[in-house]
Amino acid sequence: MGERFTGSGRCIIKAGYRGYKKSDPLNQGDEMVKEIITDRPNKIHAETIVVGGGVVGCAIAYELASRGQDVLLVERSAIAGGTSCAAAGMLAADSEDFAHPLMAKLARQSRQLLHEQQVLMTTLSEVETGLQRHGFLTPFRSYSELSSYKDNRRSALSADEVWWDRYAVQQEASWLNRDTYGAYYRPYESEVLPVHLTKAYAESAQAMGARVMEGIKDIRVQANEYGVQGITTSTGEMTCKHVVIAAGLQSEDLMRHMNLSLPVWSVKGEIAAVQFSAEHAGYRPDRTVYAEDIYIVPKANGEVWLGATSLSGRTDLNVSVQGVQKLLTAATHWVPGMKEAQFLRAWAGVRPATPDGLPYIGACESVPGLFAAFGHYRNGILLSAITGRLIAELLVGKSSEELGIEALSPERLNRKGVVH
Repeated sequence: MGERFTGSGRCIIKAGYRGYKKSDPLNQGDEMVKEIITDRPNKIHAETIVVGGGVVGCAIAYELASRGQDVLLVERSAIAGGTSCAAAGMLAADSEDFAHPLMAKLARQSRQLLHEQQVLMTTLSEVETGLQRHGFLTPFRSYSELSSYKDNRRSALSADEVWWDRYAVQQEASWLNRDTYGAYYRPYESEVLPVHLTKAYAESAQAMGARVMEGIKDIRVQANEYGVQGITTSTGEMTCKHVVIAAGLQSEDLMRHMNLSLPVWSVKGEIAAVQFSAEHAGYRPDRTVYAEDIYIVPKANGEVWLGATSLSGRTDLNVSVQGVQKLLTAATHWVPGMKEAQFLRAWAGVRPATPDGLPYIGACESVPGLFAAFGHYRNGILLSAITGRLIAELLVGKSSEELGIEALSPERLNRKGVVH
């Protein structure tokens, strides 16, 4: 293996580089070992360039590579180094309350697609995603709390969910607060280790022929009257037919340089991780708790993650005492044995939200060859698979109307007069 060179950002990760091995511990912060090439041509060409190495960008590269397309993924820092590394990794297609019915539909499609992709990725990548399919519980303290939940919920309740009364809760989830009135059990919900999923997408894409470059700074889209021509970067020009912007919060700035206004704003979230000793293993939840005030997610690496606070407009990654206290108080209410757990660490991430709560997924009509795939807010992990599939379909000529995603059009807010 070559060593990692710093400073120039001139690295191409070759297909088949070694990442997390399935035998390695599933720790969130492990570093990947990469093979790199330090000498490269002055110009690079690809049919499609994907800008952004988070879970959405890597899922797009994976989908395109699986179809035999020539794709290059460029990332300004490191794969899974931004919002994706701070997520909880829940595939909460039934538990999440979506404002728009299209989002609920896409979420269920994406969860199923990701489960299917996981089978192929295990043969292409050495990265273990930590996928667990144990279902989620949404518990309630009282009948009035349950009634309020039903009255305020915008998404239709899934036909697959099961109501557990107090007795069933005590039988099926003895670790949950014994005063719990009841809970919805949603058996098809699942979760992953988000960094691992992102890197599995990237490594699998490379195994199928995609190229991935990290440390590429100063990215700008180049276009003329005929449309996209490529990108310019700190390491030179890269030419292409299509550019897909999937760079999270940085996407707005990239679009602004193309005279497009696709606003996103930051919503900071804090998450804590705890672990139960063997002595207190009986207190550990064996499935995710998705409550109104907290989610409690037992992970494949043995940890339990608690999240998440929501602080609109914040871009810092500092973790506050108040935030951790809020998480631990809520978690301990639902899982009283949580007080016996060992506190491990806490972290923060910043999610990209849009004015109308819908991601930008689609072609930018005013710039032929330019596509958007960002603004997923708290559902980037969940919607990554279907976003990759939709972008791939758009790139082969299908329209947003054919795909039923007109509501996600990147320039919709301009047409509605929301932005100017």
